[in-house]
Amino acid sequence: MASTRVNSPETTENSGAPWADPSSQGTVDVAPESLRPTGPSGPSTHARSIGPLTEGLRLAALKWHLLINTLTRSTWILVGTILGALYMLFIVGSFGSGLFMVANESPEVIRTVAVFFGTVLLLGWWIIPVVSSKADSSLDPSRLALFPLRISGIQIGQILGAVIGIPGIATLLITAAWITSWRASGLALAVALPCALLGLLLAFTGSRAVTALSANFNKQRRAGEIISIVLLGLVVLLGPLFALIGRGIDQVWEQLPTWAGYLAWTPLGAAWAIPADVADGQWVTALARLAISLATLVLLAVVWRVALRRALSDATGDAARSGSKSVSGVGLFGRLPATGWGAVMARCLTYWFKDPRYSATLLILPAMAAAFWFISGDGTRPIWALACFVALLMAYSISADVGYDNTAFTLHLLAPVKGSDDRLGRALAMFCIAVPFLIAMLALTMIRTGGWAYLPGMIGICAALLLAGAGVVSVMSARYTYPVPPPGASPMKTPQGYTLLNVIIQFVILAAVALMALPPVILVIVQVVSGEAMWGWLALAVGIVEGLGIFWLGIVLGGKWLDRRGPELLQEVAQYR
Repeated sequence: MASTRVNSPETTENSGAPWADPSSQGTVDVAPESLRPTGPSGPSTHARSIGPLTEGLRLAALKWHLLINTLTRSTWILVGTILGALYMLFIVGSFGSGLFMVANESPEVIRTVAVFFGTVLLLGWWIIPVVSSKADSSLDPSRLALFPLRISGIQIGQILGAVIGIPGIATLLITAAWITSWRASGLALAVALPCALLGLLLAFTGSRAVTALSANFNKQRRAGEIISIVLLGLVVLLGPLFALIGRGIDQVWEQLPTWAGYLAWTPLGAAWAIPADVADGQWVTALARLAISLATLVLLAVVWRVALRRALSDATGDAARSGSKSVSGVGLFGRLPATGWGAVMARCLTYWFKDPRYSATLLILPAMAAAFWFISGDGTRPIWALACFVALLMAYSISADVGYDNTAFTLHLLAPVKGSDDRLGRALAMFCIAVPFLIAMLALTMIRTGGWAYLPGMIGICAALLLAGAGVVSVMSARYTYPVPPPGASPMKTPQGYTLLNVIIQFVILAAVALMALPPVILVIVQVVSGEAMWGWLALAVGIVEGLGIFWLGIVLGGKWLDRRGPELLQEVAQYR
């Protein structure tokens, strides 16, 4: 029996489809009688409807089952999650005990700590989705667009789903510790509980609103890439920022209550200052801050709803747009030698400047230099490691090259490109980026320290790290790969299938690369102890000779290994999502 289509405004109203217009005459498919749900009075003539709350609870239950299935799929994933949970528990315990002890301080200190705590918590939940770019995609709108779900049901499900997982549980625990900081006043403690719930709603709602907005904005790929890279650089700069605050905490301590007073009138800190106002009997002020918080929550919910509606529409293809632009010439392919290694080098150099997973390094390295500069302070010891760290990082970076290629690695197998040409082309492309940066970092180190007598030895160490490290990585990356963000994704995205074993492999690669610098490092130490410049020049010679030898050996061995297991390597990297 074929299904029939009937007009039923009542059924449309109860269908719960996010695209349904209640004001229009809706249509619904009536299933064959044998497939209709039966009731006390016989077969049902229309689909059953569930409320938004039930939809939200089912979505949260779906995320819970996905989490359990992910943890039970692999022992390594379970072990890594347990270790991450223990680390998060240690962090929460440290900060939670501090918040608990704050209750013994003066009301001004309690207010200051409470407002700054809430501000940092909200900023974390609002900013991390932009940096991580869909790190948690289990309830992503693009996966729910084809299901007849209400937008309000999806919103409820995503808010409840935010609690499921280590970040959500940690937030609940640390917020509970924040509530205990008001135990000195019974009235403030009673008000702190609803304020904490309001703050959590602001955090979760703002997080989902930002995620939905960034999903729409990131369709302009270049704009999304620039935002991710800039925020990544800001994360790197947090180190020197905290170092400066640590050195000048005595100078800014007296200003913290004033700054907290300003933040208490912003959407970030208003909800967290209400208990202090209630404890002081300032009810008008408390009501004003409550109004600010509620207005912010409503605004975030509306923005989230609009962005979510658009994301659902785009996912079903209603608002999909495509564009194209003409491209002339072959770019770097016409400027480099027409050989296998030249083609690979041209393609990798193009990645370095146009793929955010590579080009993020171009911003991270200057930010890293600034971090080392500020951490050095009045001393100079930390900055000596700057150039060495850059050489280590750049040599290690090509360990992810094949993973970044993803299915594009097929081109290397179909061409076919010799394994040695693949290894050499990738390393040479990295050298083109690394050498200018190393020259700049060495110059910065010498200018800051004035230790020009140690320049030859430092060059030898960097040469050993860069050349020999590239050789080591060329061999190991032909056999061992690890999950990386797929093409088009944010460099901060957590790839699926990442386990503790992958972390161990990366540490082994880094340790092997660092070990290559041991001979010139010993010679530079001898120069420092003896004061003889000859040892520095000897370190330069040893570093270059050792580096070139291991580099050539790595290209040959890595190439042979790649020739033997290229198809298996393609099968591995094609699974990264």
